[in-house]
Amino acid sequence: MILNYKTGKLPPNFIYLGALLFGIGIWRMIELDWKGILFFVLSLLFLFLKSGILIDGENKRLKKYTGIFGLTNGKWKSIQSASYLQIIQTKETQNMSVLSITRTETNVVYKLFLSLSKQKIELMTGEKEEILARAEKIATLLQIPTKNKTTKQSNTNKN
Repeated sequence: MILNYKTGKLPPNFIYLGALLFGIGIWRMIELDWKGILFFVLSLLFLFLKSGILIDGENKRLKKYTGIFGLTNGKWKSIQSASYLQIIQTKETQNMSVLSITRTETNVVYKLFLSLSKQKIELMTGEKEEILARAEKIATLLQIPTKNKTTKQSNTNKN
């Protein structure tokens, strides 16, 4: 069984830009201008570019990919030496500046790591419930325990 998780897409401002470029591209193609094709192709990238991970439980391998329209680009990596999944809680700070207005936002996020014998691979970042549910499915698929570092006591889920 292979699990497929979408881990990211472009921020909303790029999606809005993609929608705007899509409209401009269609309008320019109706006007029979070659630039319309360029705007149209660029808008498709902004609207449909995504990233994610594929986890193959039978062959114990992982693929981080970037994709568009079902086409994916990435390499499979062996995770035969996977020992456990780890969930940690962190704070991420994001600075946003527009002209002279600056805003700083700090959010609590949860990260899921796959621990191999010599390295840790960050699988995904997200909300607590989402990460816990995904960690449970991945741990069951790979038959490894989960270490939850978000509570005072480390919980181990052996599957």
